[in-house]
Amino acid sequence: MKKKEKLNYTVSILFLVYLALLIWIILFKLQFSILDLDQVREINLIPFYYEHEVTFHATEVLENVMIFMPFGIYLCLLFPKSRFSVKLLLISMVSLLLEICQYVLAIGRADITDMITNICGGLFGIILYKAAIQLFRNKKRIDQVIIIFAAIITVIVVGGLLLLLAVN
Repeated sequence: MKKKEKLNYTVSILFLVYLALLIWIILFKLQFSILDLDQVREINLIPFYYEHEVTFHATEVLENVMIFMPFGIYLCLLFPKSRFSVKLLLISMVSLLLEICQYVLAIGRADITDMITNICGGLFGIILYKAAIQLFRNKKRIDQVIIIFAAIITVIVVGGLLLLLAVN
């Protein structure tokens, strides 16, 4: 197997692990048992509106942005020749699908704020990737660094989750 094929294979595996973690975090709220999930079926179509609260949820907004940033970066690695609009559409569709699943499965609140912040996170990921290439002017090296960094983070996160699963 050629080096480029190995990198593509590695990125694909890392992306699939990321997607599994993304689904577990967003849909299942890091719960190990479906019985522990809130049985809520709500939908909020008013951006940045929090019923019965007057405070802005900056932490939740930041978490949503951060969790979708890798999505944008992975799309740049997996589909380097795809147009920006296609990548943005994919991010939007995945975010919409996750929100619809929360509503249909009654395991969370489908929220337009989450969609907005998820899309912003993916967009920031794309921008960060493009900025790194512009700054360092070496796409191949940037890709290698990102893949190594992603692999290390993935091993740490999956290892930590397995440890949590073992002690529960």
